Amino acid sequence: MIADPKEILRDAEKNNYAIPGINATTVEGIQAIIEAAEELDMPIMVSHAQVHEPYAPINVFGPLFRHFAEETKVPVIIHLDHGTDYDYVMKAVRYGFTSIMYDCAHLPFEENAQEVAKFAKIAHELGIIVEAEVGQMPSNIEGIGGCTEYGVGVENIEQYYTDPQMAAEFCKLTKVDMLTISFGTVHGFFVEKPVLDIERVKKIHELCPGVGLVMHGTTGVDEVQIRAAIDAGIRKFNYFTGVGTSATTMIEEQIKNATSPIYYHEIAANAKAIMKERAKHIIKVFQNK
Repeated sequence: MIADPKEILRDAEKNNYAIPGINATTVEGIQAIIEAAEELDMPIMVSHAQVHEPYAPINVFGPLFRHFAEETKVPVIIHLDHGTDYDYVMKAVRYGFTSIMYDCAHLPFEENAQEVAKFAKIAHELGIIVEAEVGQMPSNIEGIGGCTEYGVGVENIEQYYTDPQMAAEFCKLTKVDMLTISFGTVHGFFVEKPVLDIERVKKIHELCPGVGLVMHGTTGVDEVQIRAAIDAGIRKFNYFTGVGTSATTMIEEQIKNATSPIYYHEIAANAKAIMKERAKHIIKVFQNK
């Protein structure tokens, strides 16, 4: 079922768990994520990132997300991740997304807040929740955030950390429903072992009542720190790299060891099964039980 995203956020805050926000770039990915949530009876957020438009066009995947959401019994939020262009986020509105990240973090603070506030007013009138970001997280994924070279560690990662007072001011100016904060993660794969600033999360949670805090860059973070972040106030995790790359080794082995022609649907079915198990694993962690 397509869920009321505000209701799910309130429930996550009340019951101290986090919403899994998992990106899907294939039909098998959508199915894997939703089936994993079904088996665990957990609300799920299926996400489409603007950067994936060349592989998963929004005019195709928007309707696909809605179709699979309507067919399942678990609550589903349809989310646009890192929408950086106003025209693109308005496409997400037209295709029925119920949650939209309008990412203007590359702009100066005042301009970021102004742009997000204008969009939030429109979105809220339509029952859509809005996520935004203050500052920019480091990234190993081209096209998302402050991109660093893949395989190179981030020097002085503290420079990216979200200032609690700035976060509070931003939430006041924009009326956002969710805020992405930076406290020790990167988009993509980690080079060094991540160490999260949990006290920073607690402070921002205290200063931004009613706002669901979001952690991007979950792949590679250990489960102890994930649960600590939930207890500190994180209400949604973005997770993609761990699921999106989980089937790679299997595909390599299947092709290498094949003794007869392999059909793509066979690879896709096997990939779906692996992605589903990976999604189930991380969703269990986000349940925080």
